[in-house]
Amino acid sequence: MKKGIFLTAIILMVTLIVSAISIYTIGQSPYKEAKQEALAVAKKEAGVTDVKEFYWYNGSKTYFSVVGNTAEGAGKVVIIDQKNGKATVLNQNETITKKQAIQLTVQAKKPKKILSARIGIEEKVPVWEVAYKQDNGRLGYYFITLKTGDWIKDIGNI
Repeated sequence: MKKGIFLTAIILMVTLIVSAISIYTIGQSPYKEAKQEALAVAKKEAGVTDVKEFYWYNGSKTYFSVVGNTAEGAGKVVIIDQKNGKATVLNQNETITKKQAIQLTVQAKKPKKILSARIGIEEKVPVWEVAYKQDNGRLGYYFITLKTGDWIKDIGNI
């Protein structure tokens, strides 16, 4: 009797583990597909061969961004409109870094915690969107220009 219960428990655990792995894999599929497509566009449009970062931005429109280097070592930022595939290519040395975007957000908003930073486009301007947790536990977004780090807007108390 105890052997039967033990065997049933093991089968149940294995089934749960396999199910969890399957759900995770299926959930990651759109991300992987978007990343592969963005990398192909970045290679074609800007010659990016060495990818450093990939971002998925959902603002007023959805954009996929790739930060990387060409074979010659030139840093590039490629922002791709998900809907029409149009790519905006910037030289990385003409933009602020993720670290700088986070530092500017910390100075301006003094958040409890930085959650993420991603590149996108708002009103035809390439931006860093920095998501953070406020002291009151609510979510906030701070938008600054990708090129200069100038403030564009912030959304708080979400």
